[in-house]
Amino acid sequence: MKKLLLFISILIFCSQAKAQMWCPPGATWHYRVYANMFPYYDGHLKLVVTNTVTLNSITCQNMVGTYYGQTMCATCPTTTINNFINVQTYESNGVTYIYNSGSLAFDTITNFNANIGDKWLQIRYPFNLCANNPVRKAVTVIDTGHVVINSINLKRVKISVPVQYSAGTYTVNVIEKISSLSGFLFHSIYNNCVTDGPSYGNFGCYSDDNFPLYNPTSSICAYVPSGVGVNENSITNSILKLYPNPTNGIFNVELNEPLSLKIYSATSALVYEKDFSEAGNFRLDISHLSGGIYYLKAETDHGASYSKLIKN
Repeated sequence: MKKLLLFISILIFCSQAKAQMWCPPGATWHYRVYANMFPYYDGHLKLVVTNTVTLNSITCQNMVGTYYGQTMCATCPTTTINNFINVQTYESNGVTYIYNSGSLAFDTITNFNANIGDKWLQIRYPFNLCANNPVRKAVTVIDTGHVVINSINLKRVKISVPVQYSAGTYTVNVIEKISSLSGFLFHSIYNNCVTDGPSYGNFGCYSDDNFPLYNPTSSICAYVPSGVGVNENSITNSILKLYPNPTNGIFNVELNEPLSLKIYSATSALVYEKDFSEAGNFRLDISHLSGGIYYLKAETDHGASYSKLIKN
């Protein structure tokens, strides 16, 4: 009996040890996208794993990013761009790879088994955007270690990334499961290209079905058309109190000063607005809206603040 219990314990330990780190079910990344040059972007990119595809006889996760925000100019209407980015990746023995549809080959994103001094070439994605076919420089591992996030021990690799058109470099911390903690999911030649093209943004948050929301900078996990990222967990602010939340559609609102309220859907569509000319207690009725998550913008003469609303 003791041997049986020991065997079961070993099986449980091994299954936990082999838990899928890269692109597990529900894997979702959020990025703050801002570029004040042409083309102009001011918004939010949500990247999710949609399905698997087979490329070069390798099963890959298909990752699709949807952009919510403004394009072309700061005063242009908010828009949604589906398939803003579409990439295929996979992991093998602690190394993550990305498929390049131009070269029909895989490039290394990160080697989590690397030692200090190890190198690999920059990613060639997006292809054919860089001028003059620049030479792929190598990133260099300058530190390794582990971090504990949500009680899970994750490998950490710190890499030095060369700037394409100078002798300079910048450093990036890459975490197992999450990838880059500063820029986008991967760092490619394109990151340093002198050319027009899309910006994929800076890391904000990550979560999956078995990994609670990780938001190290309390930055964007959603987007409202003001161009300001808001933390999905932030429900209160300094100029108003709103309750109950969640609700069936009727909120009690306590205002500390006159303000203007606007409510946006999860896809940044304006669905409700109302001006309050004085402080006081009021009722806010959004019972006509369908159930889901909404974002409230409270704007005063001193600025704006944001809250997440949940309608059952």
